[in-house]
Amino acid sequence: SISWDYAHKVGDIVAELALRYRSIVVLEELEGLRENSNKGRRFNKKLTLWFYSRIQFCVEYEVKERGLRAVKVSPKGTSSKCPRCGSKLAEDSYRTLRCIKCNFIGDRDVVATVNLYKKFTSKYSRCGEPGVSPNAPKPDEVGCGGTKMRR
Repeated sequence: SISWDYAHKVGDIVAELALRYRSIVVLEELEGLRENSNKGRRFNKKLTLWFYSRIQFCVEYEVKERGLRAVKVSPKGTSSKCPRCGSKLAEDSYRTLRCIKCNFIGDRDVVATVNLYKKFTSKYSRCGEPGVSPNAPKPDEVGCGGTKMRR
């Protein structure tokens, strides 16, 4: 099916990037999100989570096939907390969030990703301090749309 094909391609790309940079793949723990769906939007949310779960399954499979590790972290609060100062974020526009305390502005997905990374490093870091692997890609190497899907 198209969804399996797409999920496998995404999994392959993520696993290849993780292999290239010798990285651990950090994923959102989606199971807890299913339980919190609103009644009015339950079907759409379950459908979306089903597809994300399929992609996650393929990412985990491809990562393990390459001898790497995938870790799931709770996404709770990752899209509502400022990654710079930790304050609560307010909606600036449909896609952007703003911190009233430090004036940080960021895309909601980028904010959630940075905060997910911070949660991972605070939970799994040996020294308790977040850090970036020397092999990690620079922001201009990989970003939103930076990796093209093969068709």
